[in-house]
Amino acid sequence: MSRLPRLDATARRVVVSVHDVSPLHLAEVRWLLERLDGLGVRPRVLKVIPNEGGAAPIDRDPGLVALIREEVARGSEIVLHGHTHRTEGPIHGTPLDRIRARLFAADSAEFLSLPRRDAVARIEAGMAICEGIGIRPTGFCPPAWLADRGLASVLRSAGLRYFVTFLWLHDLQRRLRRAVPAVGYMGAGPSQERLVAIERLLVTAAASRLPAVRVFLHPHGASRSRACSAVLGSLERLMSERTPVTYAALLDA
Repeated sequence: MSRLPRLDATARRVVVSVHDVSPLHLAEVRWLLERLDGLGVRPRVLKVIPNEGGAAPIDRDPGLVALIREEVARGSEIVLHGHTHRTEGPIHGTPLDRIRARLFAADSAEFLSLPRRDAVARIEAGMAICEGIGIRPTGFCPPAWLADRGLASVLRSAGLRYFVTFLWLHDLQRRLRRAVPAVGYMGAGPSQERLVAIERLLVTAAASRLPAVRVFLHPHGASRSRACSAVLGSLERLMSERTPVTYAALLDA
């Protein structure tokens, strides 16, 4: 797969995304969005789980529906973030993907644990739920950034513009990709947060040479987490020198 042309060195951007937007995390999602408002982060990206765990459909939570619609009206971009966000069977994929899933995503490698027909059905079902509340996702991010390599054709057929993996932003229309280094808060155990903290130091050190970076935030325990506070502090510094954009805007740049 070819890479997208690099942005002009003077065009420095940051994509900020809030993951796991679902009824199960509504209070912490609100808290994160309020923190982002305080930092002037607009537009931003919301990664929406249509039916987390198979028992929390977004269309049955009026408060969440209102929040998502308000975010869209104010310029936020919606990304389909799996369907249930839960591992559904034996994990497959490349050896590296299986290792990553076992170490970091044993319970959430949804799109590494589905037959192709089921993956197609879940994407269609997720799109239908979102469209039922009046929103249309622009892209797709598999839970834990893990998905079968053949998923791109399925997403393209669903009319999605891009999908996001841990390092790459994949343009489905032009069949290109761009590396977009990330810093973020996993909302996970101490060992995982230490690993992403190391990555945060590396990306922050190289930030002056990077035309685009991204910041991801999970809602799990965010308001009580020192790790999340550290990521928000890094974001505040990035905002002093970068313009927040959506993934679609980054593809258009």
